[in-house]
Amino acid sequence: MKSLSLCWKDGKTGALTTSWDDGGVADRQLVTILNKHGLKGTWNLCSGRLGMEQGHSGWDNLIGAEEVRQLYSGHEVACHSVTHPSLAMMPDSHIFSEVIEDRRRLESLTGYPVKGMALPFGASDQRVMAVLRQCGILYARGVAPKRDFQLPVDFLNWQPTCHFKDQLERTWDEFVRIKFDMPKLFYLWGHSWEFDRDQDWDSIEKFCVIAGTDGEIWHATNYQIYEYITAWYNLITTIEKTVLYNPSSVKLWFRMDGAVNCIEPGQLVQLGT
Repeated sequence: MKSLSLCWKDGKTGALTTSWDDGGVADRQLVTILNKHGLKGTWNLCSGRLGMEQGHSGWDNLIGAEEVRQLYSGHEVACHSVTHPSLAMMPDSHIFSEVIEDRRRLESLTGYPVKGMALPFGASDQRVMAVLRQCGILYARGVAPKRDFQLPVDFLNWQPTCHFKDQLERTWDEFVRIKFDMPKLFYLWGHSWEFDRDQDWDSIEKFCVIAGTDGEIWHATNYQIYEYITAWYNLITTIEKTVLYNPSSVKLWFRMDGAVNCIEPGQLVQLGT
């Protein structure tokens, strides 16, 4: 039997995805930095707070709804609820309305299906996840750092690798050095308004320079990671692993007996014996 293992896009060994909450006006500068260095972000917005300007902090000063489509072009917009309550403390009906209405509004602004979410305050449980499924949410991010580089086991309980202020440089160095049989994933999260508050834009610029020039890293949105891994899990093989079929719409890369190969959407590949 052939030995198969997943590779990231173009046969890369690592992937980086980033996630930014709230939609503060500092997103404008952070988007510019990520674009400059080729990184991708998922931007989690509370549709009921867009356009808020209270002048106290970045949290209180949010982009307007009219900016959403152009500002985040080439990235991903995801839900963060309409008003940012702790969902685990809410009745099911309240959770449903907060998420489904946020999704509806954001889809109207972006022009594409919104299928992901960052949980306000990271609050979730099995009941919340059940309601998210009802709302058509495919993946939801918490805030508890897991400090490893493994693929997520449950996308509705997807924990990040680390916050950008939490030993980022050290954790990234570990990520770059470590070797896995399976591909490694780094998930960075935070808020753009924190860079403004702390006057710390140099730190994220420095990180993006380093990560953006690493040729072994695939830069992807949360949805792209979800889509790629899900497509891999849904590959079909014969009992003897002599034939591989890709029923998805995603081109996949894999390592077979040490060599990198790819399989196109809908393709049937003879693996031999």
